Amino acid sequence: MDTHEVMFLTFAGFAAIVAVIVIITRMEARKRATALQTVAQEMGFQFVREKWDPQLKGQQIGTALFTGQSTPKFKNVMTGFAAGFETTLFDYSYSIDDGESSRTFAQTVAAFRQDLWLPHFELRPEGLLDRIGEAFVHRDIDFDSHPDFSRRYFLRGTDQAGVRKLFGPSLLTFLEQLPADEKWHIEGNLTRLIIYQSDVEVEPGEFRSFLEKTTSIAKTFFNSPTGLSRPVR
Repeated sequence: MDTHEVMFLTFAGFAAIVAVIVIITRMEARKRATALQTVAQEMGFQFVREKWDPQLKGQQIGTALFTGQSTPKFKNVMTGFAAGFETTLFDYSYSIDDGESSRTFAQTVAAFRQDLWLPHFELRPEGLLDRIGEAFVHRDIDFDSHPDFSRRYFLRGTDQAGVRKLFGPSLLTFLEQLPADEKWHIEGNLTRLIIYQSDVEVEPGEFRSFLEKTTSIAKTFFNSPTGLSRPVR
């Protein structure tokens, strides 16, 4: 067998492997969509798959998860109401490309909407890079009254005074009590609150639990005695 035949067989084998992976991925995606459609019906939500109101998409939400991302995709969208809030659950994926390599993140997101405005903020677990960055760029909003919160979370916002007003003692205590291993990301902007776990797609059988947990978080934010304002009509 000469070199050309070896190269051809190697290429053919590689192409076959890629084709199998693509087929399996598509089958799994269809299986997930079918399962989530059933879940949506059981929860009393409407399953709209990928047809979602464009006013809720991407930059128009304006939080960190949807800003500056490459190839964003919304899938398995379901809409309804939870605890009186307009609620949307969906799978959201995006890619980060540093020029040398590319990585895709996929997560299940809960988006809640109500009629009072939230200040623009991003809350996420604090990591080593955040601590290093704080030595040079002071962006993290800490609270001396709640050191455990300040140790666990990285919080930033465009209006620090407004964010501090929203994150009152009762909300800070509630967030301290959330299990650290769940690693919630919570983002707010205007009338919307976005809650998810980075790079975690919720299994269909866990969707009801995911909705219950995120609804509990949303209720605590929206029932905050301070930091919410009425939209200017």
